[in-house]
Order: sequence, then C-alpha cells, then structure tokens
Amino acid sequence: MSKYFFSLVIILSIFFGLLLPGVSVLWSDYLNFLLALLMFFSALRVERKEFRKVDAKGMLTLLSLVFILMPLLSLPFKLSDPMTFVGVLFALSSPSAAATAFFVSFLGGDIALGVVISFVSSLLSLLTIPITVQALAGAVVQVDNSKILSILIEVIIIPIVAALLTRKFLRGAAEEINKNRDCQLIVMFLLGWGIIGVSHAAILNNELQLLELTTILLLILIFGGLVAYLFGRRYGNETAITFFVATSIKNALLSFAIVLKLFGIAAALPMAANLIAQLALMVLLEVFGGRITALSRSSAGTR
Repeated sequence: MSKYFFSLVIILSIFFGLLLPGVSVLWSDYLNFLLALLMFFSALRVERKEFRKVDAKGMLTLLSLVFILMPLLSLPFKLSDPMTFVGVLFALSSPSAAATAFFVSFLGGDIALGVVISFVSSLLSLLTIPITVQALAGAVVQVDNSKILSILIEVIIIPIVAALLTRKFLRGAAEEINKNRDCQLIVMFLLGWGIIGVSHAAILNNELQLLELTTILLLILIFGGLVAYLFGRRYGNETAITFFVATSIKNALLSFAIVLKLFGIAAALPMAANLIAQLALMVLLEVFGGRITALSRSSAGTR
C-alpha cells in the first residue's frame, strides 16, 4: 500500500459524498451492515495474547478518558440548539474507532493496547452510551435507549461474535482477511461517501455552519488527545501515543448510525461535521504524525 493511500481514500470519500450524493442512495440502506463489517474486520485482529500484554491500570485510565473526559467536552454545546448538542454528545461518547490499531502501529505506539482498547471500548459502549446520554442530555431530549441498544447489538455484538467464531473455526480464512486490508478500505470509503451523501440535504445551504462545527470538533478532539497523551506519559512514550489515538479517534460512523435512527436527518449536520473532523484528524496523523512522534522521542531522549 502506497504512502498516504489511507488519507487519499478518506479525502475521496468526503468529496464523492459532497459531489455525488445521489449515487450513495444505492447503498444508503446498508450503512449499518457496512459498519458491522468494519467492526468484524477489527475484531478479527484481536487475539488473547494481546490482552496479556496490556497493563490493567493503564487500561482503566484510558477507558476513563474515552468515556468520561471526552463526553464532558460536549457540555459547552448545551448553549447551542438541542440537536447540535445531542449530536456532539453522541459523537464524543462513542468508543475508540476501529482504525485505532492502524494509527497506533503507524505512529509507533503500543499496538497491543491499541487493539484491545478498540475491542473493549466497543463492548462497553453498550452500557456507557445510554448512561452518558441520559445523564448529560436527559433533560434536553427524550432518547429511546432500546433503539440505541438495538443498533449497538447489530453493529458491535453480532460482528464481534461472528469474528470470534471465524477465528475459532475458520482460522485460515481469518488470517487471509487480516492480510488483505484493501477490502477494509473499500468498506470505509463506501461508509464515508454514504454518510456524507445521506447528510447532503442538511449540509446544503449550511456550509458555513458545517465548516465552523467541523473546526470546533477537530480542536476538541486534538485537545482531548493531548490531555490523554499527558496522562499516558507515566506509562511510557508508546503508551502515551496510544492514549492520544484511542481518545481522539472516535467511532464517528457508529455515532452517526445511532443519531440518524433516533432523530433522522434533523441531526445530520453535527454528525457530518464530526465525521469530517475525525477523518481530517486521521489524515493529519498519517501525514504528519510520524514526524511529530519522532520529534517527541528525540526530545525525550535528550532529557
């Protein structure tokens, strides 16, 4: 895979969604299936030995940052309209993205922790998302927790169970899928295109608001990641890198699926902004992340 190919795929998915939203109608009804497929690919990489390498205390600290710190950063949005606040809350309450392991590996972080945090946070989100949303937004909007759980089961539990069964009974097929990452990029491309395409009606004539919201969310993600990085330094530089990635790169696709089912197109604008902010952060990490981590290591070595 050529350098920056991941970033190219991400950028193209956004542009295709903005320029050809009508085409995404062909698979817009299957976005949850594609999301489940992405979760299946992610869970397929998880092995028992990864859990043995992870420090329990560091894991708990990281989970606190993912599920407590980040949702709290949505509170200033309470001053805006309810749909924007709820959309941002869901976005920041989501688990670490499936791409966490990729970026942790790319940046030289703790790969075992990156794989495990994506897996564990996804499972825990069945409890954390309904509880967090009820606690922080219960007075703002009525949220149907049964709908949230149904989506989480569909796109997290079922693909994880399928992945575990595949690893156990079809290990050769699992290894072959893990070697071939192109199909995973195709799924990500279709998801990005599809979500931006679905949101096109909300984006139209609100481009400035979308840009402002995207910029604010990107800054929040970077801020949260930097706070997590500082917490992670006590466990070593590799772990600190993983803390940054796992905290700042959230499962934007999952939060979009939940919010779309709960509130429809009315809440699509903040979710589109969140997706673009997340994708922009991924591009920045792939293009500049290697240089930043190299500088971080060299400065740490000179102390």
